[in-house]
Amino acid sequence: MPDVNLTIDGHKITAPAGTLVVEAAKTIGIEIPVFCYHHKLETVGACRMCLVEMTPGPPRPQTACTTPVTEGMVVKTLSAMAVQARADILEFELANHPLDCPVCDKGGECPLQDFTFRHGYPTSRIDGPRLHFKKPIPLSDKIALDRERCVLCYRCTRYYDEIAWEQELTTDERGVKSFITSQFDQPLQSIFSGNIIDLCPVGALTSRVWRFESRPWDMTHTETVCSKCAVGCSVTQWQRRDQLVRITSHENDEIDEGWICDRGRFDYTDVNDPKRLRTPSIAGARSTWADAINAVAAGIKGRGAKLGVSLPQDITNEEAFLFRKLLDGPLKGARVKMHGRTALPAPAAEVMKIRDIDDARVIVVVASDIENDVPIVDLRVKKAVSKRGAKLIVVYPDGVDLDRHPATLHIRNAPGKAATEVRKLASHDWLKNPGGPVAILFGDGHGTEDAGDLAAACGELAQKVGGNVMALYRATNERGALALGVAGWDKLDGVEALLTWGPPPTAGVPNTVKFMAAWDHLPRDGYSEAVVLPAATFAERQGSYTNLEGTVQFLRPPIALKPPLLEGWQVLCELGEALGMQLAYVGIVPIQREMGLRLPDLEPEPEPVLIGPAHP
Repeated sequence: MPDVNLTIDGHKITAPAGTLVVEAAKTIGIEIPVFCYHHKLETVGACRMCLVEMTPGPPRPQTACTTPVTEGMVVKTLSAMAVQARADILEFELANHPLDCPVCDKGGECPLQDFTFRHGYPTSRIDGPRLHFKKPIPLSDKIALDRERCVLCYRCTRYYDEIAWEQELTTDERGVKSFITSQFDQPLQSIFSGNIIDLCPVGALTSRVWRFESRPWDMTHTETVCSKCAVGCSVTQWQRRDQLVRITSHENDEIDEGWICDRGRFDYTDVNDPKRLRTPSIAGARSTWADAINAVAAGIKGRGAKLGVSLPQDITNEEAFLFRKLLDGPLKGARVKMHGRTALPAPAAEVMKIRDIDDARVIVVVASDIENDVPIVDLRVKKAVSKRGAKLIVVYPDGVDLDRHPATLHIRNAPGKAATEVRKLASHDWLKNPGGPVAILFGDGHGTEDAGDLAAACGELAQKVGGNVMALYRATNERGALALGVAGWDKLDGVEALLTWGPPPTAGVPNTVKFMAAWDHLPRDGYSEAVVLPAATFAERQGSYTNLEGTVQFLRPPIALKPPLLEGWQVLCELGEALGMQLAYVGIVPIQREMGLRLPDLEPEPEPVLIGPAHP
């Protein structure tokens, strides 16, 4: 797009044609206050908070969030007309707003507070009775709505319509009595519902998990990577007094665009569980680390195929690198099953990037319910279809979330026949002349498909139509574990010794097990006679993950690990020593350095891929 020249508050700037005035102002550090505008949503100009004076144009304030820049435009954000207009709008916004800032969860990071201080009148001229609503309204078990605080910016309803493709939120009544409500007063079911908490510019939508817990100035926050699936979304984890009290999104346009799923947002309370395991034990009796590790080593050494190991889905690259050394040495021949992984093989070549889905003209989703398997990839596909006009083909036996779009072509294959249907697609009209890039995303049908044959079929289709493929791995660090050769798919039936790292095997502990060691952060059934090693949680671990597209990102723990707990790499080094190996690493950096020399693709970048906040 060609650039246009304009002036904002005396600053002469150039901006691409089509840029909104509110975005052009940001480039020179000028704040135009907004409530309804959000850079990821379509503009509506509902709140009128962004009023500025523009010429050429009518002699009245105009909305900066709906007006694109034009050649020769002059914008004044500090003229008497603009200043008075914004103050008048704030006066109306506050007409019914309760003065409950001291107890509101948005206090300290609330745009309404900030804008009132910077742009509002010192006193209000409105002296009538305030409108009152019942509060709080439980929209779901995780989200509460305080209708009195709502300024009707419609960010939440627009997000549901535009981004999530769900119609769970709507507006009821008319005029001043309007309020946000769920459809038919039913609880929110969407796995993406928590994003409306971040989107809300006031304290109307709050987390029931975090409600009344803390204030921003009372917490420290750390930008890190989500551990709940293979997408690798950027998140901010907030801690207070060594407890993880909140998780919010942290925008990374390369991967998540500022959205996270509800698993990543709300599934963290186990970190603060008072029942957390913090000391080793042997058959229920408290033990030292040395005795427990020696007991584990004695129970698993030399077992060969009689030893089974259940690995967690969120094993880090560094832990997997050390565990590979154990498998090549004293644990050689052990059967390994990675918790939560797919049956998909390691990629034969470089796969497409998540951001490339945006530019696809045809998207083919095969053998995966991506809303649950890789949620944020689901939102990327929806964006490409609804906002960029991509055509969508789904090959899956059951109904999926993507069926909400009327133009979705859903081929309901018989279980196990997905590869057959994929091989027929090359002759489809959409793929004969796609008019641009083709994205082929495939899973494993949760075990119903021959993963190798399906991967081959998708690769063949990509070659015929000039497309790119992306394997939809599910386990958090499945790509890293595959690269390091520890993402086992072995059956654990018949093993005599079992090392369960993380949650126990989903199929249960085999009844043939005579010795069991558990490395976990929570007590579980069956641990009473086992050797138990306490584990660090995702909020306390260092290391890196490789996401499904192959991007390696650092973990940055918000909570310092307190003795007697040990880092995962420390436990593996000590276990290796007890098994007769020399693993004398003095920290995680030497492990990363050695791992990077052997497998350069697994070397993390110097800085994590983190870009900025998910709110204006």
